[in-house]
Amino acid sequence: MNALAEDGRCTYDELARVSGVSEATARRRLGALRREGRVRVRAVIEPVLLGLPVEAVLWVRAVPAAVDSVTAALAGSPHVRYVSFVTGERQLLVLTVFPDEAALHDFVTRSPWCARRCPWTVRLAVPARHVLRCHR
Repeated sequence: MNALAEDGRCTYDELARVSGVSEATARRRLGALRREGRVRVRAVIEPVLLGLPVEAVLWVRAVPAAVDSVTAALAGSPHVRYVSFVTGERQLLVLTVFPDEAALHDFVTRSPWCARRCPWTVRLAVPARHVLRCHR
């Protein structure tokens, strides 16, 4: 598990070597972990490769009665990669991607999620060029 956490692209041969088992055993054990749901395969594609070079992190505040409907509207947007409830001054953390900054502007000013008849504010929007990424 530690080897996969370090590099999810490890080969069965590499897993076998660090685990001190045969390649067949490593393959069988990883298969069992996947079937049990303890290990999942996930592909992460850089948005820029999909023509979405602008990324923004939004912290959204909505009145408590509207949080569920705002969350549902955000989750239905093709621009939203991730939305989560958080504690503190804002209720929602939203990770978004866009083809350009004009689309980001439209998203925070004209999208259906912000057309709800409830007060809301966006605290922070950070374009991708200002967001640091960590890769191993």
